[in-house]
Amino acid sequence: MSSPAVLISTAKLHPGSEEAFASWQVRYSAAISTFAGFISTDMVPPPVGKADVPWTIIVNFESEKDLETWRQSSERGAIMGEVLPLLDGGNFGETVSTDGSGVAPGADVTEVIFSRVKPGMGDQYREWTTRIQLAQAKYPGYRGMYLQPPKGGKGSHWTSILRYDSAEHLEAWMNAPERRVLLSETSEFIESEEMMRLATAFPGWVPIDPMTGEGPPNWKTAMLVLLGLFPIVMLELKYLNPILADLGLNSSVATFVGNLISVALTSFFTMPWSVRGLGWWLFPKTASAAVNVRGIALLALFYAITILLFWKLLPW
Repeated sequence: MSSPAVLISTAKLHPGSEEAFASWQVRYSAAISTFAGFISTDMVPPPVGKADVPWTIIVNFESEKDLETWRQSSERGAIMGEVLPLLDGGNFGETVSTDGSGVAPGADVTEVIFSRVKPGMGDQYREWTTRIQLAQAKYPGYRGMYLQPPKGGKGSHWTSILRYDSAEHLEAWMNAPERRVLLSETSEFIESEEMMRLATAFPGWVPIDPMTGEGPPNWKTAMLVLLGLFPIVMLELKYLNPILADLGLNSSVATFVGNLISVALTSFFTMPWSVRGLGWWLFPKTASAAVNVRGIALLALFYAITILLFWKLLPW
């Protein structure tokens, strides 16, 4: 089975060519989105005040073969010919990765936006996203925006993932008058939108899939929480509860202290460990009943081991 392929490009602009580059982005995105296997683009501008830092353009394809088809196409040759005069030194650096890492890292706060675009208005929406990206890039803390069109170019739901380095900086943009003006234009081409806020310090215990902008099914999350929470609760029953009882604490206070410790350990220890170890099951590269069965069987084995362990080691 082929792995997702990622094309990472860098482009340093000539001073004063920002508007022309913005127009080129629209044409580039429109051209690449028609190719088989295309997943998404992620345009990351340089930090504010750092004109010497290049733009980063991250393109995700379903396979290396699909990516190479795009790279060898006449459509790509034509669109790349348009951008070279805008670049410092005429240089457009490119590297290919097949490890599936298709989203620029480092964001602390993420706003996921699901937009239902009116039929036939995809080009207008794409042009608008380029303009709003240029606007939000001027605000402190901007880390980039990931844009994923409907799968295979069909349907009307687009996914945008907006990244800032802090909740304060994200809120500054979300409440900016400039953003309100841009949003007032969207009634022409957007039917509805849904938004979801994710912060990496406490991301609902599981991250989102960078290829879809969505989290795993709730039942998978619940199974991981149970795996991480059960041993913590058992240890608290054996060792913490007697201590709290000796202190003479009210039962509600003692329960609160126990829950506080349980949540903290689950959030910062057991869940991160579980997500890393079972990422292949949480976010399978392709929908597969066999992968789900293997994950469930492995978790069932872990459940049985922990139950047996505490049955033998902590009898009371």
